[in-house]
Amino acid sequence: MAAKGAKEALVNKLGFKSSSSKSAEMELKRENEQLKRSLEQMKRNGKHSDPDRAKLLERILALETLREKNSKQLLGKDQEMSSLREQLRAVHGDVVSSLQDKLLQRQQEAQQRESQFQALSKETEDLKNKYCAVTQRCEELEKQKVPTGEQAALQGQLRDALEKNQSWLIYDQQREAYVQGILARTRQLETQLNEALQQDHKEANSNGESGQMLEAEQARASRIQVELNDLRVKYEERSREASEAREQLQEERKNSREALLEERRCSAERSARLQCELETVNTRLEEERRSVSELLQQVNVLQKSLARQQEKKNRISVLEQQINLAAQDSENDKLELQRQLHKVLKELRKARDQITRLESSVSSDIFSLNIAGTLVKHQRESRFSEPSSCNRMDSERLTIQDQVTSPSKVQILMNESFLECPICCASYPANQYRELLVHLDLCFS
Repeated sequence: MAAKGAKEALVNKLGFKSSSSKSAEMELKRENEQLKRSLEQMKRNGKHSDPDRAKLLERILALETLREKNSKQLLGKDQEMSSLREQLRAVHGDVVSSLQDKLLQRQQEAQQRESQFQALSKETEDLKNKYCAVTQRCEELEKQKVPTGEQAALQGQLRDALEKNQSWLIYDQQREAYVQGILARTRQLETQLNEALQQDHKEANSNGESGQMLEAEQARASRIQVELNDLRVKYEERSREASEAREQLQEERKNSREALLEERRCSAERSARLQCELETVNTRLEEERRSVSELLQQVNVLQKSLARQQEKKNRISVLEQQINLAAQDSENDKLELQRQLHKVLKELRKARDQITRLESSVSSDIFSLNIAGTLVKHQRESRFSEPSSCNRMDSERLTIQDQVTSPSKVQILMNESFLECPICCASYPANQYRELLVHLDLCFS
């Protein structure tokens, strides 16, 4: 509104000034055209942010598509990692090394994805900063509180035009006062002439001797009449110039009013168009803000998913360590069992040797006992009558019986002792050591 008032004042001042001088009018017209060009250039400069916003929108859409692609890739990697974890739980041994290699490869890919995600986050922050700068620029252009360099130059030109218009107004007032003074002087001279004519007429009627004075007064009156005629001619010229100036001023004012009305109409249309554009920009701004908030939420979700993936990686590393420890423990247990098996086999060999020796000794004892029995029988028949000999023979028979029953006792003791398998804990009697050896071969194979 202040700019419109300044333009109206400028038009009025230009109208006053153009009525006085042709060269000044041309100069002011050139200044007016220059001011109009500067205003149009300022209005054009206020619309340079639309392509920047379009570029920002295109960039934001590209980032959204890239984010969706990365989220799909992250989901696929999560599924692969879950499948790898299941395989890691199910398979041991050589499969663990292959899974470790795959896990290292997946970790490298996850690091690459994380670096891409960080770059994407940084680019999103840069776009947000650019977007904030664009919105701030739009608000500044909308409010137009701070004048730019072109506006300052325009205001300086308007002040110069106001000063020139004021000087021309002062000149017009001085010219009007000069014309009024001339008119007053002519009226005074006319009154003086009338008074002199009346006095001369009276003096001519009363005294005929004053002819010389009458001629002097007539000469003076004729001179005054000539001056009066000159003043009248000047007054008519000045009044004609003043009427022409008034007509030209009215015409200039009419043209300036029409131009001002046209400018107001154009400015109203332009302001309506700018208002519509501002509303569309505000709607797009709200949409972009919503999209940015959604992007921030999705970035937070991605960060949480990355944190969960890192936690899962840590768990997998802990599980790998546990698997390695379990494999090492199982290897140690296997070595210990083999050592114990060798020890048991060595003891079994010793027991088998002892059993063979015992069986051979028992068979020799049985043979000797049979021989001793026959000898005892012959002695009993020969010494049946002697009681002492009978008692002695009974004691010998008891000892022989004890000697005969001793191998059975050994067999019973062997049947009562048991041997166990160190792997499946299957128990076998000591006399079935051959079956135990076959069973151990089956378990270790």
